[in-house]
Amino acid sequence: MKATIAADRLLVYEIGDGWEPLCAFLGLPVPDEPFPQVNERAAFHRKRPARLWRVIVRGR
Repeated sequence: MKATIAADRLLVYEIGDGWEPLCAFLGLPVPDEPFPQVNERAAFHRKRPARLWRVIVRGR
């Protein structure tokens, strides 16, 4: 990607970098709230029963 896309059109971003580089690249203000730092695996497992129920009952 780096060899193909112009540097001013490509953001190489690490999640740990927070809001600043992402917002600067997009030309947006940095939000007043902290950058989300959640345990994705735990969030996934918390939501799993509702997803299963939706698939079983609604078929989606």
